Amino acid sequence: VLLNDPSRTFVREGDLIKRHQLAGRSSTYRFFLFSDVLVYAHKSPGKGDYVVHEELPIHLMKIEDIAVQSSKSKHNSFYIHHPNKSFAVITSGKAEKKLWMEDIKNAISCEIDRKAKIEGARMERVKKAKKAKQKQVGDSDNSSG
Repeated sequence: VLLNDPSRTFVREGDLIKRHQLAGRSSTYRFFLFSDVLVYAHKSPGKGDYVVHEELPIHLMKIEDIAVQSSKSKHNSFYIHHPNKSFAVITSGKAEKKLWMEDIKNAISCEIDRKAKIEGARMERVKKAKKAKQKQVGDSDNSSG
């Protein structure tokens, strides 16, 4: 993970329980939310360093509250949907769940807006370049006639 990207800002970190969809088991990971990516990792035995398990670009992500059902843990859970990986996470409580969901939703919205502005500026440059090229072609046609 390139953490020194000047456009990237740190939002929050914390331990969340990741529920494995197929295996049905759960594992605790350290989640790091940045302005453009959600990273989750586990601690390396002995060293104390984090080993990245997955990094998920935020602009491709959707989150969904898990409806209140019979299991108490579902009150503290939400889904993370991503083309690379989708799973449920369990937080330590309702307040933590609310903060994570709000921060992720905000990061998604801001990152989509940022990418749209970049793409809009790129399209504007392409349009200007085409106009300039057409003008050059028009000017050379007029001068040769």
